[in-house]
Parts: sequence; structure tokens; C-alpha cells
Amino acid sequence: MILNEIQKKAIHIINDPCLILAGAGSGKTSVIINKLITLIQIYQYDPKKIIVVTFTNRAAKEIESRLLKILTVKQIQDILVSTFHSLGLKIIRNEYKILGLKSNFTLFDEYDQLNLLKNIIYTSKNDSNLFFLKQLLHQISYWKNKLLNPSIARKFAINPLEKKCIFFYEQYDNFLKRHNILDFNDLIFLPTILLKNNIDARLRWQEKVQYLLVDEYQDINMSQYKLIKLLCGHNSNFTVVGDDDQSIYSWRGAQPDIFYLLKDDFPHLNILKMEQNYRSSGCILNAANILISNNSNVFNKKLFSQLDYGNRIYASMCVNEVNEAQKIIKYICTHKNNNNLRYHDYAILYRSNSQAKIVESELIFQNIPYCIHSGFSFFNLSEIKNLLAYLRLIVNQNDDLAFLRIINTPNRRIGLVTLSKLKLFAKIQKISLFEASLNKKMQLQLKKNTTLYLNNFTLWIIKLSSLLIDNPKIILKQVIQDINYFQWIKQNDKDLNMINRKIQEVIFFSDWLQKTLSGDHLNSPICLEDILIRFTCGELNDSFRDNVKDKSNKLQLMTIHASKGLEFSVVCIIGLEEGTLPHQKSIIDKNVKEERRLMYVGITRAKKQLFLSFCKTKKKFGALINLQPSRFLFELPKEELYWI
Repeated sequence: MILNEIQKKAIHIINDPCLILAGAGSGKTSVIINKLITLIQIYQYDPKKIIVVTFTNRAAKEIESRLLKILTVKQIQDILVSTFHSLGLKIIRNEYKILGLKSNFTLFDEYDQLNLLKNIIYTSKNDSNLFFLKQLLHQISYWKNKLLNPSIARKFAINPLEKKCIFFYEQYDNFLKRHNILDFNDLIFLPTILLKNNIDARLRWQEKVQYLLVDEYQDINMSQYKLIKLLCGHNSNFTVVGDDDQSIYSWRGAQPDIFYLLKDDFPHLNILKMEQNYRSSGCILNAANILISNNSNVFNKKLFSQLDYGNRIYASMCVNEVNEAQKIIKYICTHKNNNNLRYHDYAILYRSNSQAKIVESELIFQNIPYCIHSGFSFFNLSEIKNLLAYLRLIVNQNDDLAFLRIINTPNRRIGLVTLSKLKLFAKIQKISLFEASLNKKMQLQLKKNTTLYLNNFTLWIIKLSSLLIDNPKIILKQVIQDINYFQWIKQNDKDLNMINRKIQEVIFFSDWLQKTLSGDHLNSPICLEDILIRFTCGELNDSFRDNVKDKSNKLQLMTIHASKGLEFSVVCIIGLEEGTLPHQKSIIDKNVKEERRLMYVGITRAKKQLFLSFCKTKKKFGALINLQPSRFLFELPKEELYWI
């Protein structure tokens, strides 16, 4: 990439602190790469004393792979390119004795943390409902990000909830120390506290850092900022690269105010604005600039491009979510055929994962390849996968995996000993588990009651299988009714909100399946066997990043948060209603600025074409509600919108 004048200036600011305000699509990664090369090849910096901090392992790997084209393998290996948490871990590994740890410390994930807190609360004879557990976990994370240990946090605990949480925070902290365990927040908390309070350790690490480069600066929280300051010391040889207009992670502690701290803490700070965009058409950039100008910022930027001005932004008002999904898919298919593009050139973005399910079902219905990012798929939810396993076994009794998943969901008193005998018999006889269950020789090895339970199950599956030809549309509802599925969901979850969500998901799936089996005026009916094959071939559980890497020709679905850092020829943003985007909570909390930044991120993912849509009505808990279009639609330039 040929650098522009601002980029050239950025890579040669070496002896003073530097803030690069890198607008969307302005080539910040190229600047980071070139700055590293310049530090080593021109200014003779020791690669072993250069640290590059990113927010994802993927970004770190990308930097390393691009450096391979210029630097030697040895030089790249010497540069420490890591995430914040990996850097924190490196410091802890080197300083574990001072921190009072043993070298074999382990790390708890969120699942472990919740289980530990649940046990602590239960031991204390307090209610351990999931809602409070997550509140407690969030509060402990908040305190650690503020660098407050339990004794200091106690001084700041004001309201009853905080005082209650302090009691458990102390027990939680004692348990971790006693068992030589860290949690995710400790990877920043402990190194920052160490460097702050221990002058020898601070000087030792400042000596190791000749130059520090931080990517995605807008995403850091206060404890990470303090870690940067402590590592740099008075040397101040650092460059941070970020965009305050793309600060969208306040729930992780990130705030645009983090940019203002640099000006106060480093009076000689060099500030450069990278405003030339190499990604999007002029029309898209104009809309993005006008939208974000409604936020008041200390650092104002205005993106510009030397690319073609491009087409106007398409916008559509839809009757409801189904109509919205159908319109978008029709638009994508038409646009794809007219412009000789592929499915992977298109992305459908939304505010929250729950919005994906109707779009996803329409894509399956129309047999359009897609992948869904962020680890979420409506059809991969546990309560839905259970029902899919029932349908798989009804269609094919040789499906052993489906058999094992549902034989005790709900519980049918088929124990592990019985299943072991079934597996062994089926293996010897080279038959399926279902066939083994029906075999007389096998039944002679089982208790009378166990045989009765197995017979009830297998004969019921056979009975449902007989409906495949005559009346497949009622099969799923019959399954749900016969196994009393809603009651089972209620028995296995104490959180009322979670129970209601799961039941709603099951109802939606049942209705969608019946519609798909029936067909409509546009689509022919699809048999249950074919529907299940599409699920199997859909690879719904593949992560988005992996699909992008293998260049698979699939339409991309993801939240706007997950789309950050990516780009697509055509972007469709759905659900532009008040209460959806901006989110209702942000409206109540008067934090619409971040939602506007989120919309800005979504818009600037598009290279050539942008499609926006909103619904007049939506169903919520079975009731139809009327909606208002998002305020962000009215903040876009009218002359740039083409209403379909």
C-alpha cells in the first residue's frame, strides 16, 4: 500500500507520544505494520524491546503474517505481539512470587466463576438464582477493572446491593488465593497493581519496553490504560491507534473519555487524524459523517474518499419481521444476479442475536447458503437441538447420536448401565441402538421395568414415524405434547425470564417448521427429511471468521458489534426501530451516543451499497406491538436515501 502524507508522518513520530485517530477504512493496520518496520530498520530499535498490544489473537496473527513479507522470522519472533490479557499473563508468569502465587496457578472461566459463586452463596444460605449470580459476577469484574481489592472496594460500597456483593467478593477472593487460581480480570488487575505498588518491578518492566504500540485504543478500559501508563513511564515512547467514533464496548468498561486522558497525562502528545477512507463509496461516507456529527466529540473527523461517489442508500419500511426478511433476501438475490457478486459479498447486520432467527429460517426455506457469527444460531440452542434429535430419530431410527441425546430428555429411567449394555450388544450385532432396544435377546439382559421403559419409547417413535407420509405437519407438536416438553423446561431452569425465552423459542420453531412443511404461494412444501438434510449441510455452528478464511460462498449474518473490523461489498442493516437500534435500555439510560456510534460502525462496513430497513409492527411475547422508525434514519441525509 502506498502511504498518504498523514500516514507517512505517523510512522516517523518516534520520540514523543502519538495518538493516531484512524477513521473507519483508513488503513490503520498498514500504518502499524510500517511503523514497526520503520522502528527496526531505520531507527534501529531492538525488536525484543518493542511491544504491540491488540485486542484479538486474530489481529495479532494478522500483524505477524504481514510482517513476514519484510522482516526476518527472528525479528518477528522477538517482537511481543499480544493481546492485553496475554501481556498481563506474561508479567504474572515472570513475577508470580512477588504476587504471592505458585508457578502452577490456573485460570477460571466464566462458567467456573458462576459455579464458585453459586457454592459460596449456597454455603451462606442465601438465594443463588442466576440473575443475582450474574449481577454479583458483573460487580466483582467492575471492582477489579477499577483496581479495587475487597478491602478497598468495601470503602466505596454505598447501596445495599454493593454491600451484599462485598461480602461474597471477600469470600470469592479468599478462595482464589487459597487455591492458587486467577480469573480473567486478574490478568490485568494483578500486573497493574504490581507495577503501581512495586517500584523494582515497575522499573524492571519499563526497561523491557523501548517502544509500545497499542491497536484499537478505543476499546480499552481504565485498568488497561493505567497498565499502559505504568509500562511507558516517563519514556513516553508510544503510539496508540484508535477511533473514538467506533467506541462501542461500554459494557466492557470502554469509554471515548479514554482519549481525553491522553491529552491531560501527556502534554506533548502528537495527534494525527487519518480521514482518507479506502473502503467505501462517497455516498456511504457522507451518510456516516452526517450521522456521527450528531455526537459531540473533542476530536472531530470527516471521512473522505477518492473512490466513486456510488449509489444512493436503499431504505425500506416493512410490515413485520417476516416481511423484512423476505424483502432483504429478495433484494440480495436480485442485486447479486445483476452485479455478478457472490453470497459472501453480502452481510446482514442486526443489534442483537435474537433478530437473526427469522432471517435464518427464511434463508433455510429458500436454500440460500449462509453462516452466522458470534457462536449463536437459533437452531443450535439446546432446547431446539433436542427437538431436532427427536425428528432425526423419527425419520431414521439408525441415528445413534439422536437416540443418545433424547433417550433421557426428559428422563425415562434408562440408566448408564442399560446404555452400556445396549452399546455393547449393538456393536457385537452390528445394529443400531434403536434396533438393539427392540431385540428380544437384548431385553433378556435387562430388568423387567427397564424393558418396559425402552418399549414405550421405541414403539412411540415407530408410531410417530408412521405419520411421515400422511401427516408430517403434526409430528413436532405431537412430540412436544407427548413428552410434556414445556413442563420439563420449567423443571430444569429456575430463572423465569430464561424459561419464558426457551418456551417462546420452541413455539417459534414449531410454527416455522409447520409453515415450511406446508409451503406458501411462493414456496413449495419441503418434506421433513429434506429439512433435516439442510440442517446437516448448513454447518450452522461454523464460526464466521473461519468461513471468511476459507472464502466459502455464504451470506454473512452477525451483530453489528461482531462486524467491527470487517468489510463487505453490500451491507444490510435490519431492525432500525426505536427500542431496537437505538436499544431501549440506551434510551432509558440516556446513552444513545454509543448506539449512534454502533450505527456508524455498521454503515462503514459497506463498500459499495447499503440497505436499511425497519418494521412497523413486531410480535413480542405473542402480542403485536406498533413501532417507530429509528431516529438514526432521520439523521441521515434525505437526498442519499432511496426508499423502496
